[in-house]
Amino acid sequence: MSTQRLELPAWECVELLRSRSIGRICVIDHGYPISIPVNYEVMGADGALQIVVRTAPESILGRYEGLGSIEVDDIPVDDGTLAGGTTWSVIGRGTVNRVSESNELPDPRPIVDTRRERWITLHLSTTTGRRFTIRREEETGNLAWHPKQ
Repeated sequence: MSTQRLELPAWECVELLRSRSIGRICVIDHGYPISIPVNYEVMGADGALQIVVRTAPESILGRYEGLGSIEVDDIPVDDGTLAGGTTWSVIGRGTVNRVSESNELPDPRPIVDTRRERWITLHLSTTTGRRFTIRREEETGNLAWHPKQ
């Protein structure tokens, strides 16, 4: 398998974040990083970009304020293994804040919506991303040769 890597410009990272609604918010809990799957909405534009999440008030994310990040990926998998084609990964970093008034925020419509009464925002300060093109050996014309033993 061969792979080509391409760094993505910030505008494309934002476009990819807007193209999805499920990602992982990463925060620190009791001194350790933890990744929490969430439904999200993107709000704002460059310089004022925010990720909006609705969660339970007593959850790790519902109690948290401070530095955080979001990771969103598109990784094709075929029968449990990495498939050929194009994949990408975007990471946004910034500050997580609890929101007291949610009137102006878009609703991310969480899959599990029971008691998801706490709104949080992740104010993004940076976004980075990479796109990978993956080719299997049979697609590149390489032959795997193993002598008989």
